[in-house]
Amino acid sequence: QPGVYAAAQRTRGFKETLQPGGKFTVVASVPANWSRENAYNAAATILQQHPDLIGFYANNDGMALGVVEAVAAAGKSKQVAVFGTDGISDAYASIKRGELTGTVDSFPVLTGQVAMEVVLRLISGQKISRVVSTPQALITKDNVDAFSTKDNIKLRQLLAQQK
Repeated sequence: QPGVYAAAQRTRGFKETLQPGGKFTVVASVPANWSRENAYNAAATILQQHPDLIGFYANNDGMALGVVEAVAAAGKSKQVAVFGTDGISDAYASIKRGELTGTVDSFPVLTGQVAMEVVLRLISGQKISRVVSTPQALITKDNVDAFSTKDNIKLRQLLAQQK
């Protein structure tokens, strides 16, 4: 996704996290332009070129779901893990069905609440650091049910318990 700041930052973070251990090798990085169909096609090609591949990361859940479909079509669902980003409801459902391995949820409602809390603090004259953290969590089969709640108080409690 050339020119999309969030995509560039997500890709950078992914690659920087893999580098220190040297355990994994990125064999391809293909822009799917936020398209589930493009992601499916890219993943199908990558799977043909790298039959021993063990995982995919997609910059959003729509693309991750396209990758899940390609992995299933190749008969490699047990071999290949697929992770996405955004925590959309279809991703949660796919995780519950045992298809998508995980998603990084940024909890947009809670992010909006944090933004308003910052605005109110600024209006009251408080100084705010240049960087304000917003809630995120890796959602997998192990915690998808707990994080499926629409109760924002419960979500904040769950996030506070994360390491």
